[in-house]
Amino acid sequence: MKWIWTLLVLVVMSGVAAVFWPTSESTPTVPSTASRPAEATPPAMKPAPATPPAPTTPPAIAAAQPPVPAATPKAAEPPPPAKAASPPPAGALTLGLDRKINGASVLPGALLRNPDGSITADGKYRIEGEGTREKPYRVDWDCLASAGKTYIPRLKENGIPQRVAMLDGAWVRIEGYVAFPLMLQETREILCMLNQWDGCCIGVPPSPYDAIEVQLVEPIKPNRRHAFQFGTVTGRLRVDPMLVENWLVGLYRMEEAELKQEGL
Repeated sequence: MKWIWTLLVLVVMSGVAAVFWPTSESTPTVPSTASRPAEATPPAMKPAPATPPAPTTPPAIAAAQPPVPAATPKAAEPPPPAKAASPPPAGALTLGLDRKINGASVLPGALLRNPDGSITADGKYRIEGEGTREKPYRVDWDCLASAGKTYIPRLKENGIPQRVAMLDGAWVRIEGYVAFPLMLQETREILCMLNQWDGCCIGVPPSPYDAIEVQLVEPIKPNRRHAFQFGTVTGRLRVDPMLVENWLVGLYRMEEAELKQEGL
């Protein structure tokens, strides 16, 4: 009976030891998924739209097409050649080509001597006489005013036609309207013009191309104030530009002049 109780005590102790005795390797406790906090799930990314492939040329067609040459830079076009001046006609006169005019150059023209001794300039202007005191050149205002087509200093156009340059230093006779200074009893200086002008406010004021500043040999007295007066002046003509900051204010002067006056 004693050994039964001893065996029973050993069995009970073995059971207690099996329950409370720690084991050398413990299995980690994995928490239940139910007790885990919910993890934020990143939003699903939308797939990018598919890019359609670039169209390709079939090999057969690509082989048939000629290669495209590489672009080459366009060469600068050369400037057009300068137009050569027309040579003067046979027998043309060289009068005036040697004249030195301040700030200007002489443009060659076509001056031809007529059988009667007169000169035809550029097929349009007729000049009579020889340019001497005994036989002065007789010119008209169209010839003098034509200098305004090529001589404009403010535009840097400085060409004096040969038909005008030939008159520089020569004796010239021309008819025109005459204006006197208003405040003088007698004067040696007058203005000979193409158009009517009383020297003040009546008529058409002259331009540098259609007026001549005249210096008389003998002083004269004006006949009538503020009246249109006409006359013929004869003297030595000077083509002498007068500029004020490239603006032309005078072109023609006449020295040693005489006036034959006619009242209107």
